[in-house]
Amino acid sequence: MPFHQPPIYSSALEQAIDRHPLIVTPETSLLEAIALISQLQNKCSLPEANLAKDIINVSESSLWQQVRARCILVVKNKPSLHTNLSINNHRRSSLLGILTEGDIVRLIATGKINNHTEISLHKLPVSEVMSPPSITLTESTNQDIFTALSLFRQHQIDYLPVVDRHAYLVGVLTRERIRQVLQPSNIFKLRRVSELMTTPISAPQDASLLSIAQLMSEHQVSCVVITQNKELKMEKPREARTSICYYSFQQPLGMIAEYDIVQAQFLELNLANYTASMVMRNSLFSLKPSDSLWVAHQEMQQQQIQRLVVCGSRGEMLGLITQTSLLQVLDPTEMYRAVKQLQKSVYQLQAEKLELLKSRNAKLEEEVRERTAKLHEQLERDRLLTKISLRIHQSLNLDEIINATVAEVQQILQADRCTILRLESTDVGIIVAESVAPGWPSTLGNIVPKTIWEQCSQAFVQEHYAVYNIDQVNLTPEKITQFKQAEIKAFIAVPILQDSQLWGMMCVHQCHNPREWQKSEVDLLLQLATQVAIAIQQAQLYQQVQNLNSDLELQVQERTAQLQQKIQELQQLNVLKDDFLSTVSHELRTPLANMKMAIHMLKISPTIERRQIYLGILEAECARETDLINALLDLQRLESSTSSINWESVNLQCWLPTIIESFKSRAQNRHQVFKIDCDLNLPTIISNRASLARILAELLNNACKYTPNGGEFTLKIHYNREDENKPEKIIKKGVGNHSHRNRETNFSPIPNSHSASSSYKVKFIVSNQAEIPKEELPHIFEKFYRVPNADPWKQGGTGLGLALVQKLVEQLGGEIQVVSGDGWTTFTVQLTVNCSQ
Repeated sequence: MPFHQPPIYSSALEQAIDRHPLIVTPETSLLEAIALISQLQNKCSLPEANLAKDIINVSESSLWQQVRARCILVVKNKPSLHTNLSINNHRRSSLLGILTEGDIVRLIATGKINNHTEISLHKLPVSEVMSPPSITLTESTNQDIFTALSLFRQHQIDYLPVVDRHAYLVGVLTRERIRQVLQPSNIFKLRRVSELMTTPISAPQDASLLSIAQLMSEHQVSCVVITQNKELKMEKPREARTSICYYSFQQPLGMIAEYDIVQAQFLELNLANYTASMVMRNSLFSLKPSDSLWVAHQEMQQQQIQRLVVCGSRGEMLGLITQTSLLQVLDPTEMYRAVKQLQKSVYQLQAEKLELLKSRNAKLEEEVRERTAKLHEQLERDRLLTKISLRIHQSLNLDEIINATVAEVQQILQADRCTILRLESTDVGIIVAESVAPGWPSTLGNIVPKTIWEQCSQAFVQEHYAVYNIDQVNLTPEKITQFKQAEIKAFIAVPILQDSQLWGMMCVHQCHNPREWQKSEVDLLLQLATQVAIAIQQAQLYQQVQNLNSDLELQVQERTAQLQQKIQELQQLNVLKDDFLSTVSHELRTPLANMKMAIHMLKISPTIERRQIYLGILEAECARETDLINALLDLQRLESSTSSINWESVNLQCWLPTIIESFKSRAQNRHQVFKIDCDLNLPTIISNRASLARILAELLNNACKYTPNGGEFTLKIHYNREDENKPEKIIKKGVGNHSHRNRETNFSPIPNSHSASSSYKVKFIVSNQAEIPKEELPHIFEKFYRVPNADPWKQGGTGLGLALVQKLVEQLGGEIQVVSGDGWTTFTVQLTVNCSQ
């Protein structure tokens, strides 16, 4: 996120401010600062290096990719680079200092830092080497970009920090960003490179990087041009003999900038051993002294560089143009001097022009008189064209536009007929608009054959628009026949173009006699055809916008309804979440509170008998807590559908007694009647043994728990083939019922059995003498839901049993149904399974 979001409309100064500068705290090490600068742009030929893990990877952040200024601002209270920067964080950043590439190069040149020094760059904070922010610019409505230019020129600086009225950091200005924002093409085009080029500092290609850094520091420059000596042999003829001379000059090979020195320092290279030829930038674009500054500006912008070498015709180095030179032209003082020089040239030209005007005055007066009549006629035509154009553009309806056009043209030109033809997709034209004088036949709706259309297209290419007399021109028989049918003696036809493609044409017909068309009439129709083309395009765009608006309105309505539905669903989910968390919290705390109380009583219990009672309570509550947690985990696993089911063969005849045996004992202890009704020879089915056992155990446990002493509960198991319509033996007592069918899940599908297996429907029916109120039936499968006043014996429970049963049934690909009434409640689980015979 940017430090400061500029307004949609902003001044040149606001656009030039780099609002994403590199910022560090005073405690940041110099090594990290060099790493940050070295990663801004990689154009030198130095080898790549892996950054240390403790150095921030600038390229991974989209914010750093927008950085332009190659300097580091040292601030107080710098926001973290690993989080999104916000306006508030930035506003609290106070500027303490600035560290530039030039500062680092001067430190290297003076020997204060190098790769063999005893001072560790990792331990050296930037606060000890930074420059204080002596010059800043306060962002306000009173400041403009020329104020910044003045500060750059007056203080000879490369970077200008910008702060707000509270002295909090806003960004930084550079010469390059000002040049990109201003781009005054007219001023740059008037000045030549030779006027502003400077003498560069050069060095041979075998010079070391350390010596080049010392040159930069000594001469206070930001780059050094790498050159080689070149000698040319030249022959100059002199009278009867030829003089031979040798011309020696410096030829530029490349360039090394401060950034390259910083990059080498970051890579821990030995600057004394690395030569300029190893790291210099070889791709130099040279300018000629006669080139304009606009050419230099465009090349800098295209190549993303800040300096250009100026060379002569033989490739000799003449000078250097930098962005500082370009900004110098934009300085108010320099611009004032240029304006004065231009004024002087204008005065001189005006004097010369006055003399020339006096000499040509007589001739011009004659020409003016001749053209006055033509201009008067042209003005009249323009007035009529404006009138027609205004009437055309008053409507966005295509039919109204073309009908108004032909009516006005027919009236102005006093023609017998005016038509507009439209080209169809099959290269066949149709007359879509017409204005005809009384007494002449109408051609509206007539079809223009492809051959005639092609001939007109060829004539348009040759700029032949008017025919004075059709009897005196070479026309095809088909065209002559059509003209005679329409009684045409002379005509003008001009094209109507849409995106350089032929849309149609406008035709003016003279029917009672031939007509000598004037050039001004043809020009008028050509101009009018352009206006009609624009109006047609606007009408088509308007219709497209109307269609898009209708589609958008419909989409907005649909999306609004969807969003409202989503909001309602989210609100319901939020309520369910709160209820679930509240219930889970209560259910988990209750056993813990009982265990805590039992432990406390164990500590103070005086007898062994009482201790045994409390140990029993502690054991029961631990089991209850364990069951609750296991049930929650099982439910979470089933709801997330992350685990696959293990399908296996289950012999119901042998497996069923192991499940119901324990419930027989419980029923006897509570003096209850437990009845079992099963079909003989129960099959072996393909299912999951653990899931099926959990389903029956939970249903039988609830039946036993909520059946009063002396009451009755039953288990029935029936099966039949899936393709048989055998009546089901399910006794439904009462009127209330609730069903949960299989929903879409990510469980493993039921596997196909071998050829000896068949598909069966198996029903497990558990009934007990207890009734659930009708209004409570839709909620019994919800987590932690317990029917109010259904447990007068206070036997307790997790409230997760039926929810778990529902998920397990869905996992096995079945459905569960419950009916309750007349004192009985019946749960029916139906599974479609493969049975091995």
